[in-house]
Amino acid sequence: MLTFQQNESAIRRCVDLFNKRTLEWVDTCFAENAEWIELPIPGISRGRQGNRAFLRETAERILRLYPDRQMSIRNLVAQDEQVVLELEWWGTAAAAVGSLSVGAQVRFRVASFFTLVDGLIVRQADYCVPIPNEAASQ
Repeated sequence: MLTFQQNESAIRRCVDLFNKRTLEWVDTCFAENAEWIELPIPGISRGRQGNRAFLRETAERILRLYPDRQMSIRNLVAQDEQVVLELEWWGTAAAAVGSLSVGAQVRFRVASFFTLVDGLIVRQADYCVPIPNEAASQ
């Protein structure tokens, strides 16, 4: 069992890799038997759930739609094999999808709950809340 400091470092590394705008973060940070869960958000009323391959496919689609996507850590708590991460995720739509037009800015506040084994993520559950576009709400 790794220490909570090592698990915290593993999650911070995953965020750093994510922000490089490649898919390396999935292959490097997730165990082959990993489970990913994203609870329902607007436009995805049933949520999404799957294994590492499904997460990678989803990540590929999101990277094509939001090539500039980034996340920043707002809060991180680690204990034993568990890490909880509060973050902001944002990106600019590169294609029109649903009610989104090209160039639309999208922001989410996300709470992610991770379970790690030997420094790799074996389970991630995401709770995403869209942040309204400030310009549109004025």
